[in-house]
Amino acid sequence: MSATEKKLISRKRRHIRIRKKVSGTSEKPRLCVSKSLKHIYAQIINDDTGATLVSSSTMDKDVKGKLKSAGDINAA
Repeated sequence: MSATEKKLISRKRRHIRIRKKVSGTSEKPRLCVSKSLKHIYAQIINDDTGATLVSSSTMDKDVKGKLKSAGDINAA
């Protein structure tokens, strides 16, 4: 087994181990927050069905109208 194959197997095992601990159900969905240099994105995900229940970001019109800037502490 080459070093590349060992790294790939280790990465897959790590991925499975983490996904066992971090998963959303219908009773307790998972919150996923992503941040870019300009915006913040949030999703509530049900992993049982693989569906995003709600999503929002600082690019949405209703959120954008309430904020002066998307890159400051108040936007967070």
